[in-house]
Amino acid sequence: MQHIMELPQIVIIGEGSFNKNSISHILKFKNKGLIITGPHVLKIYNREIDSSLSEFSYDTFIVNEPTYNEAERVLADIGSSNYLFVIGIGGGKTLDIAKYVGFKLNMPVLSVPTNASNDGIASPFSSLRGGKYPYSLKVKPPLGVIADISIIMKAPKGQINSGLGDLIGKITSVRDWYLGWKKNGEYYGEYASKLALESARHALASAEGIGNLQLDSVKNLLEALISAGVAGGIAGSSRPLSGSEHLITHALDVLAPGLGMHGEKVGINTVFTSYLYKLNWNKIKLSLSKAGLPVSYKELGINRNTIVKAIIMAPTLRPERYTILHQMQLSESKINEILDYLEI
Repeated sequence: MQHIMELPQIVIIGEGSFNKNSISHILKFKNKGLIITGPHVLKIYNREIDSSLSEFSYDTFIVNEPTYNEAERVLADIGSSNYLFVIGIGGGKTLDIAKYVGFKLNMPVLSVPTNASNDGIASPFSSLRGGKYPYSLKVKPPLGVIADISIIMKAPKGQINSGLGDLIGKITSVRDWYLGWKKNGEYYGEYASKLALESARHALASAEGIGNLQLDSVKNLLEALISAGVAGGIAGSSRPLSGSEHLITHALDVLAPGLGMHGEKVGINTVFTSYLYKLNWNKIKLSLSKAGLPVSYKELGINRNTIVKAIIMAPTLRPERYTILHQMQLSESKINEILDYLEI
């Protein structure tokens, strides 16, 4: 059995790293680029974008929502223009659109995150709403990543905390991957699994500092998010990054759209799935609390009936990806019993 590893070639992390020298180090051609960003990011960082790209020729496309329709709109607007590269500047969803557009046009993509909300910064996956399936599409990893800490530190605290929640999910996703190997014989990569798990542990150790927006802790979070995305590239799939805890999140996206950030939901779901694996769920819950993340679905405005339905729906979203939810086939009464016990 073989799989293909696709990884970013260059990752640049540091304060003030979004500049013309960093971009020129990654992109060797000056003409002609496509910038994909959001209206809020452009308003705040227009001067930095102009300065950093002063030696490049480019057009700017504004995206407003993280959907396949929005990504396809960009592709339609581009038409037959002869672009040579794509630069995504913004949050995770803007970067998802940039990666999708770059994949469709077979162009290198430069990822410039403006927050640390999820592990898509360096991963070869694009998660967009409105597609046939409510989960990530395999694309290409960015050619390079420029993560400017001075920009990311200005992001809303909730977005930074969301990145921690997304990373915590790796505690059970790697175990689901191993379970899929044991039960169904699917490919399992021990190195990628350990890298993803270590990324989660690295961020957990900084949970309180992340909650307090301490520079070193946020940098640890950012490095861990990039490392996790690389683990997905090594695995050739999102298996080490997304398991039962993400399936519940995807089900909640269907049943309760717009309630809670991605990482907030993943974090609480991991308390549930870690209990199923007989792990120290209370330690995970405490870490979420230390960082200032929600520790119950009620805090996100999600009612008990909806979360029970989501947990039952979750394994049906990807029946080919065996997880602890597929194995246990929990009943409504059992789910309610567990939720009561965990107080989530």
